[in-house]
Amino acid sequence: MENYYSKIKEYRLENNHTPEYIAIQMEISVKNYEKIENGIVDLKLSKLDKLVKILGIKKSEIFKMDN
Repeated sequence: MENYYSKIKEYRLENNHTPEYIAIQMEISVKNYEKIENGIVDLKLSKLDKLVKILGIKKSEIFKMDN
């Protein structure tokens, strides 16, 4: 299974958002957001809900497997 943290980054890049923009929208520091993208910290469900709303995707898209 592909690492879902890398999918978060992929969707952010597709939407032309900077880490700074996402961090501001999530009300966290850029450093903490980058830790999420790099898989250093676990993404809590409440933060995941905010993140998918910002990215305009469904949660299932992050966890779906690519064939």
